[in-house]
This record gives sequence, structure tokens and C-alpha cells, in this order.
Amino acid sequence: MGPVDVAIVGGGASGTLVAVQLLRQARGPWRIALIERSGALARGLAYGPAEPCHLLNVPAAGMSAFPDDPGHFVRWSGADPDAFVPRALYGAYLEASLTAAHASAAPGVILQLVCGEAASATVDQAGVRVALREGGEIEARAAVLALGNLPGPSLQVADGGLYSSPLYRRSPWEPGSLDGIARDGRVLLLGSGLTMVDAALALQRRGHRGTIHALSRHGLLPQVHGDASGPLQPRIGASGVRGLLRALRAASQRGGDWRIAFDALRPVTQRIWSRLSQEERLRFLRHLRAHWEVHRHRMAPAVGAAIAGLRTRDRLHVHAGRMQAFAVDGGAAVALYRPRGEHRTRELRVARVINCTGPAARLRDVRNDLVESLLAQGLARPDALGMGFATDRDGALLGAARGLLFTLGTLRRGELWESTAIPELRSQASALAQRLVDDLALPFAAQATM
Repeated sequence: MGPVDVAIVGGGASGTLVAVQLLRQARGPWRIALIERSGALARGLAYGPAEPCHLLNVPAAGMSAFPDDPGHFVRWSGADPDAFVPRALYGAYLEASLTAAHASAAPGVILQLVCGEAASATVDQAGVRVALREGGEIEARAAVLALGNLPGPSLQVADGGLYSSPLYRRSPWEPGSLDGIARDGRVLLLGSGLTMVDAALALQRRGHRGTIHALSRHGLLPQVHGDASGPLQPRIGASGVRGLLRALRAASQRGGDWRIAFDALRPVTQRIWSRLSQEERLRFLRHLRAHWEVHRHRMAPAVGAAIAGLRTRDRLHVHAGRMQAFAVDGGAAVALYRPRGEHRTRELRVARVINCTGPAARLRDVRNDLVESLLAQGLARPDALGMGFATDRDGALLGAARGLLFTLGTLRRGELWESTAIPELRSQASALAQRLVDDLALPFAAQATM
């Protein structure tokens, strides 16, 4: 294919939202390449492998793809604004939004789907060259890295050969990761967050009746959404993590339900994060991150009830502790862990170990050829916390790329903190598209007069 104006690497939710906004804002001639290795658009990990039991963890009213039209998803789906709808339905909605934006784009604005995986990228005087693992490359005047949630590494413990055996899966989203488990087989899920919840529900849906063990350092489960709502606007003037924690607790007491305080913080969390010093951000990550995550990223009520049912029936056991080592003993995986607050080691023998720790929390843990290529060339550099890339206000990578490479979502979390959910992604996508349209308009105008 010939040169394009913008190449979007990744066709999941964030890449789809950027493509939608470019199609809405650009004026022809304009060419957009959307590069997605799976060939399926608007799905990604969040909405691609989702099963009927997997629900959004945000009510329908908060899931519009468009910051200027908050009721769009509710109208499209016909769902009650307070409903928690299946994630697969939301994937269909994003795909429909992309199709509609393409159909109504200005004359000369073209979207091309490229089925392939970006292996590396370089920058020269002409712009960006994205090399595909399957061969060939895409020339673009700018590129957007919409990589979504990059998988984290396996636990750095002695694995005793487990990691190379069929008894272990790096992610519950790997094809076949939940297949071949005996109906009454014991399973160990590493992690106790929303990824673990998804895996446990998927096992139940498959008819699994064995014991499921979930292990994480704190043993905390995500909280459940409630019906509380209110106009509470907590103060944000407190400085430091301790002051903010006190303000949040006080706001919760005034409002009668802590969920109100957390939800009221949502529009200003990025502003609060930007005011924290580097030392305070590190203190938050060390001491409060796990507690923040389980209160901020909550389960839909129906999901919470299903998990509670598994625990009541003694089918789900949640452990707090540190994994020490793994071993393989015949057809079983042996997990040795130290419970939190104890010195002795305990053993779990299971039929399958599945890593449910979620996406990589640190850039150094990411195993992605494109990311490694950009860092090695100096086209990107880590943010101050090492969680993602250093960027400017609109998501342009700070490095040698000279405003030609952009990103959004997870790779901006170190600088924005709240940067992974649809309300943040849609705003980032809109601002990023506007920046690209503005930056790339002049050359076309100049070409038109030649």
C-alpha cells in the first residue's frame, strides 16, 4: 500500500476510538491505516475473548465512545443507563461506531485495515516507517501507538519446569487456557483482581465444579458497584498521599457511601495525580495502589453476586501471600507460597496454574518488539515512574521522534494515572485526533497549491 497520513498500531478499543475521531475530524485527501494483527476490529483483550458472563464494570450511561455525546451508547444499545451490559455487546458497538464514522467521513478520507503485527518503527525525513512482522512496511506522516494492555511477565520465582509445561498458562485469554481441565480439577489463579474474576466466571460457565484458588499479595477482591449516587464533590486541595486519603475518608463519611466519593473524584483524578510530587506518587504505588484498584475498579452487581456465590459454596478460596516457587509432580502443578503475616510455607497442588495478574505494571516488564525498538532508538523514553512512555499533553512521545509518534491509554498511566477506561480513552482519542489533523493540515494545503 502507498503512504498514509496516520498509521494506528492496534485495532482494539483505543485504536478504534482514534480512528473514529480521525474519520470525523479529517478533511480529504486523508488516508488512515489501522494495523491489527488479529484482523478483528474494536475488540482487543477487553472485548474480544469476552463471554456472556463477562459484563462491563461501568454502567451503560458512562460508556459512550464520544465525549461530546454521553448518551450515544445508551441510544445505540437500548440499554438502561444503569445497566451493566455484556462486554461483547460493547465490542459490537465500537465496531458499529467505526463503520458509521467511515460511512459519513468527508470525501477523500479513507480508512484501510492492515492485518499484521508491527514489529518495529523508524523515523526519517519523510515521517514514520512501521515494519510488519509478516513482511513489508507502512509509510506514514505520523503514527499512533494504541497498544492497549500489554501482558505482564510470569512471576519471577523458581518455576521447576512449570512455565514450559501444559499445566501453566500466561493469561486466561490465551486460546485454550481454560480447556482440558477436569470438571473437578483444582485450579490456581495468580491474582485476585478483575482478570481473576473473569477467569473464575468463565470456568463456572464451562461446568467446572472443582476448587478455585486465587492468590495475590494482599488477597483483596474488587468491590461491588452499589446504587448510591449524589452530588458530592470532595475537596482536592489536600497535598500528599496521606492528606488525600484523609480527604477521601472524610468525603465518604459526609456522603454516607464511599462509592460516591470515589465516583466524584473521577473527573479530577488526573489533576490530583499531576499535583503529587514524585515521592508522593511512589508512596501511593507502594502502599495504596492495591487498595485503590479494588475500590476504583469495581464488579458489576451480578458479577459480585456470582463471585460471592462461589465463595459461599466453598468453590473459590482467596489467599493473601507471596508465591515462593513452583514444581511439577507427575500430572500436577505444585505451588509453594507464604501466607501474608506468616513465616511458614504452604503448598497447593492443582491441575492448572493461570496467570491472572493482568497487564504489565512497569515498562521494563513489557515484552513487545515494537516498544523495545522505540526505546533502543531513543524514539521513546520511559516516564519518571517507569510505568509507560514520557509524553506531552496530547500524547506525543518525548524523545527523538520529533512529534511523529503518539500514544494513549495504558502507556500514559504513569503521567495521568487514570488512563485506561473508556471515559479517559475517548477524551484522549478526541484530543489526539485534533492534534494530528491540525499538525498535518499545512502540508496538504501546500500540496493543493502546487
